[in-house]
Amino acid sequence: METAGHSNMCRCCASEGAFKDIKSTYHWMGEEEIYADMLKDCFDINLNVSEHGEDGGICEVCITQLRNAINFKKQVQHTEEQFKKHLQNKALFRPNIVKVEVGGEEDSDGDNMGSGDDAFSGAEFDVPIKTEEDDPKPKKRSKASATTTRSKKSKSDDGEPSTKRVPRNVNAKNEKDCDKNKKLKRVTRSKSEQLEDTKPNELIKHRSNTKLILQYSNATPIRCRGGTGYACCFCRDQFPDPADLKIHTLQAHDDKILFQFIEAKMMSSFLVKLDITNLKCNICEAKFDKLEQFVDHLIKEHDKKIFTDIKSHVLPFKFDDDVLRCLYCQTVFNNFKNLLQHMNVHCRNYICDYCDTGFVNKQMIKSHMGTHRTGTFKCGLCSKVFDTLQKKNSHERSVHIHASLRSKCRYCNQKFTGYRQRDTHLVKVHGVQLKALKCQACDKTFDSKGALTIHTKRDHLMERPHKCTQCDMKFFSPSELRHHMVKHTGVKEFKCTICLKSYGRKKTLTEHMRIHSDDRRFKCEHCGQAFVQKCSWKGHMRNRHRELV
Repeated sequence: METAGHSNMCRCCASEGAFKDIKSTYHWMGEEEIYADMLKDCFDINLNVSEHGEDGGICEVCITQLRNAINFKKQVQHTEEQFKKHLQNKALFRPNIVKVEVGGEEDSDGDNMGSGDDAFSGAEFDVPIKTEEDDPKPKKRSKASATTTRSKKSKSDDGEPSTKRVPRNVNAKNEKDCDKNKKLKRVTRSKSEQLEDTKPNELIKHRSNTKLILQYSNATPIRCRGGTGYACCFCRDQFPDPADLKIHTLQAHDDKILFQFIEAKMMSSFLVKLDITNLKCNICEAKFDKLEQFVDHLIKEHDKKIFTDIKSHVLPFKFDDDVLRCLYCQTVFNNFKNLLQHMNVHCRNYICDYCDTGFVNKQMIKSHMGTHRTGTFKCGLCSKVFDTLQKKNSHERSVHIHASLRSKCRYCNQKFTGYRQRDTHLVKVHGVQLKALKCQACDKTFDSKGALTIHTKRDHLMERPHKCTQCDMKFFSPSELRHHMVKHTGVKEFKCTICLKSYGRKKTLTEHMRIHSDDRRFKCEHCGQAFVQKCSWKGHMRNRHRELV
């Protein structure tokens, strides 16, 4: 089976962005993964390779689906091996002909004839059996009554299983005084056990709850925050403004596609990100601030079946403000990725036994457990060694795998040496309006996340990790410490080429050079007198005009 290739897109779902290479080797949970080989082994799909080397990639969502498919295939293969062993054991230890008898509704206290140490032992796989005497003609099966329609023939006369397996709890025994024509008694299951089979499992409950929320409200799902904006769950479109994504989802996609999106989710990775901006009920037009209020409204006012015995895997978000804000604690974040990671604090469905960190679903905590697995993990692409698997994987992704994508234009794929050059390109060439990053402790704004981080640590958290060895002073950066050390060492390595004066700091020499160039940039606003150095201007303002500046 062949599929055509496209560059810069996921080869499995056609979404655009920066993805993992399908031909490269990755490590996940201690095992190697080559996604092209996994597609070949599981589905017999061979992905075409471009002559120019642009093979596309595979997104994280499709990687998860592929892992689930591989695991399911292994499960079926393992089960088939167990089933074959089960049949061999039957042939070796039960040479008598076995046939199914449908008896009355009486309970039987006979011993279990099945082996208890194989994978198919237990009540689900027990069937009513009868031991035949040396009679050349097997006895005919009695006619089933109307109340036992679930009792079907689960084995043929030659001991082979039928195509349909009906789980029943049936025990049989041979009694000394039973004659050849006596039928075996069947153990009937209690009503509570029969009702237990019809109860929906956890995944069905999550799917049902999500369907009802999407069907009876204007809430819309979000796939992720992609390269150019918020990505639609049902197509490849991305929108810088989440309000545009909401309008697109409501107008371009119907309920049928919405439900298909829910059915594709598995329990271990079940997570639904919902935009509940201006949330309202589609039945009565009532408006709500929180998702929990709307769920209670569906139950009490419209009598909808919402399962409340499960922990929610739905993360609500609102985009009615200029900043990204958590709905639960009102904390502000600069990007959607950090906000999404923060939501684990409020949705602690699965708790790490080592650090008490909470996570929304099983896949997240399984990935997190790698941070506690210490040892020696060598990078597969260089000689560096790390003490945890997560550090090694993070190094490989950032340094080797996605290094060329870190400063890449998401519109035209042009690469830059740094993010500042990339941002300048986005503004000038593509007309992108970059969002200013505002400090949450003061009114200052910054054009980069790095500048905001430095400002926060230095000016608000007052971090001073670099201590002088000669005195008690501490500094934020190594350069500040080096400038300070001149006071203790007395070294003056910066020399003026005109008057041969020496200075301990380059900044001081630069200010001195303005004397020779007569650069009088500091001017008194009262008398107009100008000065080369700022200290001279301050002295003039203090002594002549009685002003402290």
